[in-house]
Amino acid sequence: MTAQAIGARLAAVYRDIEATAMRDAPICNAALQVEAIGFCEFGGVAVGIILTPWFLSLVATELRPGEAPVLPIGALRLRFPAGPVELAVTELEGFGRLASCSLFSPLFEFADQEAARATAKAALVALFDSKLHDPDPASLPTFDRRAFFGAPRPRPGATS
Repeated sequence: MTAQAIGARLAAVYRDIEATAMRDAPICNAALQVEAIGFCEFGGVAVGIILTPWFLSLVATELRPGEAPVLPIGALRLRFPAGPVELAVTELEGFGRLASCSLFSPLFEFADQEAARATAKAALVALFDSKLHDPDPASLPTFDRRAFFGAPRPRPGATS
């Protein structure tokens, strides 16, 4: 199964949830609808963003649903070109194992589907941008609280 087909299948499950459990829920933005955005294969899993009227989340799921689960229930850290992301792995009824990381919830700040979709696409572009990756922490300069707050640095040998 392709990553795009998995995204479409996941969107169908969330459409069912929208029509049943989430129907008329006050946290839903009526201007939005369920959509799978940017699903692709990455690191042996299908990765993309799922947009619903009540959340926008980065998701990762197995490429071969129905086989022995690859994703362990609990916390999962995936390393993307921009750096590591923590996801929570759960079972979604009617779908199977799903790792997710909430980007927005609720979604009242989005006026329409296009605005939410553009945000999702920008998040994916950023996630796969290696220029955003944090450098080695050992090579970073140390944080100087005194300089940050405008206080002069102490003279060598002076106590503070």
